[in-house]
Amino acid sequence: MSRAAFDPARLGPAPGARVAVVGGCGGMGRALVQALVQTGVEVAVLDLPASLAQHRPPEGVWALEIDGSRADSVERAFGVLAARWPVLDGFVNLAGFFKGFEAIKDLPVEVFDEVIAGNLRTHYLCAKAALPLLRARGGGASLVCVASTMASDVVKRYAHYGAAKAGIVALVKGMARENAPAVRVNALAPGLTDTAFLVGGTGREQIFEGISEEVYAKRVPMKRMAQPIDMVGPILFLLGAASGFVNGETLIADGGVYVQ
Repeated sequence: MSRAAFDPARLGPAPGARVAVVGGCGGMGRALVQALVQTGVEVAVLDLPASLAQHRPPEGVWALEIDGSRADSVERAFGVLAARWPVLDGFVNLAGFFKGFEAIKDLPVEVFDEVIAGNLRTHYLCAKAALPLLRARGGGASLVCVASTMASDVVKRYAHYGAAKAGIVALVKGMARENAPAVRVNALAPGLTDTAFLVGGTGREQIFEGISEEVYAKRVPMKRMAQPIDMVGPILFLLGAASGFVNGETLIADGGVYVQ
């Protein structure tokens, strides 16, 4: 089987491609959606009602309410999506949030369950719903899950969050083998990025004051905290034909912290 040709001057999907983005109202999501629209891609954004109200997607972008942790909400949202778009070229899941800045010995069970649901369960349910639409393309589709460097480099009081993100990475590896060559499945693992996640997540309650960018930057070889736009290029690459032989991988974008 020969690989499809690609335009070396184009990073992301081809103009006219249809891409659905879960979490498209967050900091990374808004930057990604803007880039996709600017390059002629049709975009559907699926997000929490509070997130859609806080950051309405640009004109021409289809907005759908979803709670990715609830099977009934995912089924309903993807049912509406599939009725208009029975075939997807790409799917990106940026959903994720943090809660419970505590050691495991002190972490309430309900907080652990909530973080697993808002991260790992959400990626499972949404991928399960998106895959039939991606497979309907007949080859060349791409699914990208956004995980975290904490899947591999877990710091104190983030063990439950790291466990959820490590689960996403494992999910990606399994789905990559299950769905190739029809669909490539990869992950992006960002380092700490300057988004609403630093205080809990877009559309969610603020749970702490956040992290000092100046203090964190001292740990980063690039000497700054990542901005949402820093994650757009890697996601576009994983969505596009230029990464046509990349499958089951986790691309780390953290300014060099994890390699130290």
